[in-house]
Amino acid sequence: MKDHVHEHIGFREIDQHGNAVQAISPHVPQPPEADPARRRLTVNPFIVALWVLDAGLAWFGLWAFTTAAATIMSPGSAEAAQVNYMLLSNAPYALLAAALITGGLLFWHAMQWQKKRLPPTNDR
Repeated sequence: MKDHVHEHIGFREIDQHGNAVQAISPHVPQPPEADPARRRLTVNPFIVALWVLDAGLAWFGLWAFTTAAATIMSPGSAEAAQVNYMLLSNAPYALLAAALITGGLLFWHAMQWQKKRLPPTNDR
């Protein structure tokens, strides 16, 4: 890696893990740092959307089972029977999708947690 400070000298500075660091020179002005008031978003909005979708699917599946089971016990019209059939047909798939999404999200969170806690490797 070449930097503007040590390019003509032919060496670079490294940290304790062997990774190249930006050289600091008193003769070269440093680039302005990022505005501290404007921080990066630490939450992935796609993961938040998946959690919301997961909660919605789980809620729909449980609601469909309870609604259909309650109306099956009481006599109703033919239209109610069709709606109950549709609810009971789709509820297991909604619950299965919610369980799979939950498992995938928990796996993703475990990988992110592990990535933050493992020390950096020196693969060269």
